[in-house]
Amino acid sequence: MSTSIPDPGAPGETRASVNGHQLLAAFTNLGRGLRRWMQATMPTGGAMTVPRATLLMGLTLKSEPAGMSELGESLGMSPRNMTVLVDGLEKEGLVRRVGHERDRRIKLVELTPAGKEVAQRELGPSQAAAASLFDDFTPEERVELLRLLEKVGDILRARGIEMPSRDQK
Repeated sequence: MSTSIPDPGAPGETRASVNGHQLLAAFTNLGRGLRRWMQATMPTGGAMTVPRATLLMGLTLKSEPAGMSELGESLGMSPRNMTVLVDGLEKEGLVRRVGHERDRRIKLVELTPAGKEVAQRELGPSQAAAASLFDDFTPEERVELLRLLEKVGDILRARGIEMPSRDQK
């Protein structure tokens, strides 16, 4: 189900009349659209399936190992499917599981040097294509968009939501 928000520039619509529900719907739809855009720019031929490419690309954006549940959530995958995906990538030497420093029950996933090489060689061009989406923004609009997105992140952190800090990818 698609939800659109009113254009604040439309007659009878002011910026003050856009409410939190409309913004939340816009973020939800934007997240879906961005995932589809990124998937459309990924190599899908050969052994690089969309889930594999998405996981490798996601790990390239992390500055530290990530939890399988966090990765699975961002991919929309069940824990079982994440396990199968990580098992396959681990057998190929592209990722490795590492223990969490404070909780032995949690296994984190990180790229191996070989995984970084594959991600750079095969996914680098697709990341550039995905990032080209923002070429339609002026430099000023990109600065403002980043500022606002960082503010949303700050608000979530202030409400107790665990998120990467601004300096983490």
